[in-house]
Amino acid sequence: MGSSPSNEVSPPVSRVTFFQNRMLPGVLLILFALLPFVLCLWQYQRGVAREAALQAFASAATLPPVPLASLPVDASPKGQPVSLAATPAAPVIQLANVSVDDRPGLLVLQPVRLEDGSVALLAPGMALHDDDRVPPLPPRVAGRWVALPRHFTLPGAVTGVAGRVDVVDVAVLAHRLAAPLRQGMVVMGAAPAPLLSWPARPPGDPARHYGYALQWLLMGLCLLMVGVYRLRRRNDGKHAV
Repeated sequence: MGSSPSNEVSPPVSRVTFFQNRMLPGVLLILFALLPFVLCLWQYQRGVAREAALQAFASAATLPPVPLASLPVDASPKGQPVSLAATPAAPVIQLANVSVDDRPGLLVLQPVRLEDGSVALLAPGMALHDDDRVPPLPPRVAGRWVALPRHFTLPGAVTGVAGRVDVVDVAVLAHRLAAPLRQGMVVMGAAPAPLLSWPARPPGDPARHYGYALQWLLMGLCLLMVGVYRLRRRNDGKHAV
């Protein structure tokens, strides 16, 4: 006689496991919502820092130029007006991968020796072509003391102290000139032809960072609302069982 097929009964699904599985997506969404809030705070802080830098730069414009040689050698550039002797101390440096008003070019940097023996980088302006020569500079110039432009470089970027480079090797330049090299550069107010004036204003728009902060905030709120909604559905399902 043939044996009758046995009716296998599947094990009951644990209610705890069932509710945990329904609860997991909501918990994960709430946890993911923390990241946009962190990025929101980061962008907001960047906007505040950019706004403070622009305000300090605008306030410094009303101050008279101070001889750069009278400042401490380790002082940091903050956009303050300075004056200096334009005595060339080394060949011209052409910093690549820069632009003004979406026009690519080469930022001209002329190392000059100051009265106290230190060396500073003078930026007369930006050249559009490699063969643009730096016109003769007056014995003494005035400008704004700002930080060197920061930009991303790819592997194989040229680092040097003369000619066309992607990164200025400040340590090698100071060693070759046997003199302390001051931070940043001094941007001349009016660039001599054929150079273009380099903007001394600090880069970055605070409104852009505030806009990014708002976007991250809205994204975090959306994730949080969806996560809470999933958890509430889980609770509703628990009471219905």
